[in-house]
Amino acid sequence: MHYDELLSSIGSVTSAAQTAAARSINLVLTVRNWLVGAYIVEFEQQGEDRAAYGSRLLETLADDLKRRGVQGFSLANLKNFRQLALTYPAVAGPAILAALLAEAGGAGRLGHIRQTASSELVAGGDGPFPVLVARARDNPVLPWQDGAYYRRLFANLSWSHLLRLTRLDDPLKRAFYELECLRAGWSERELRRQIESLLYERTGLSRDREAVLAAAADGQSFERPEILLRDPYVFEFLGIEARATFSEAELEQALIDHLEAFMRELGRDFCFIGRQQRIVVGGEYYYIDLLFFHRRLRCLVAIDLKLGEFRHEHAGQMNFYLNYLKAEDTYEGENPPVGILLFAEKDDTVVRYATAGIDNQLFVSRYRVALPSEEELRRWLTHERQFLEGALEQRALSGRENLK
Repeated sequence: MHYDELLSSIGSVTSAAQTAAARSINLVLTVRNWLVGAYIVEFEQQGEDRAAYGSRLLETLADDLKRRGVQGFSLANLKNFRQLALTYPAVAGPAILAALLAEAGGAGRLGHIRQTASSELVAGGDGPFPVLVARARDNPVLPWQDGAYYRRLFANLSWSHLLRLTRLDDPLKRAFYELECLRAGWSERELRRQIESLLYERTGLSRDREAVLAAAADGQSFERPEILLRDPYVFEFLGIEARATFSEAELEQALIDHLEAFMRELGRDFCFIGRQQRIVVGGEYYYIDLLFFHRRLRCLVAIDLKLGEFRHEHAGQMNFYLNYLKAEDTYEGENPPVGILLFAEKDDTVVRYATAGIDNQLFVSRYRVALPSEEELRRWLTHERQFLEGALEQRALSGRENLK
């Protein structure tokens, strides 16, 4: 072994140990926070003297813990711990809890926590947290959320991640962000950005809940382009929202300059091939703005950037590119290419007529160079609610028809 190899080996081992230690500490703290919240919930429901404290339980508890010199248990934190337990009541299941406590106890040497709580686990019963177990029964978890899932979730996501997720009321929406955090390794900052930019609402997933369930059940990513694509895409990281005008070339250059952030916004599994990809047809040169390969879809993805509104001739131009890519640039075993047209604005009726009858998979999305305004958020959420209400009404009608 050379000296450089020795130096590199020591550095690698040290880095791996630091990462493992950080993960262990994170798991211990997360389990502790959940346990504190769980004990509070149980006391609120079953404590013999709970009436004596009433609505001031958490304030009293925070004051008493502070007087005892226990740090980190402010009123705000106690509320957060309680919310964590209420958001993830299934963790109270004896088998799940025992596995988590064993892992946290072994990782962080918190044998006392493990023994204290584990001693309360009654074989065949509801363990130390019957209120939460009952809550989990009344609100069934999604099919894939078993003990292994919760151990992975608590071990890999920080307390800040989980706290952000507890603010999401819709279980399926929350599960979507949980899975994306686990798959893509989002930082808490990136998770916050994706939630604030309404990623869930911008994907086809919010309209195809069965796709979420099917994909998550076997741990796979979503394999249909219409599910993976977003509308709109949000490019606030470009920093050009204050400018009155900019050209398509400037927009393209800005995206390349911020390629990492751009690819995060596109989604997982996009691999960059090139910009202004030249193709030659009939002795003339044509240029595709951006070309990617998608690992999961196993196909080329051509992206064209346009200022202003979508016009029908844009669909013909992209269809021309896709026909060329399918005939000349698609390797054996790959799927046909997909095209994405990005516009500042689009009219859905024009898009529908312009793309009708096109065999290639061609999608038209909007882009924004700033995070959604409050008005846009309200409009999108209203649209989502109306869509879901319509879907539920249609499903109910179909069910009644089937009974006839």
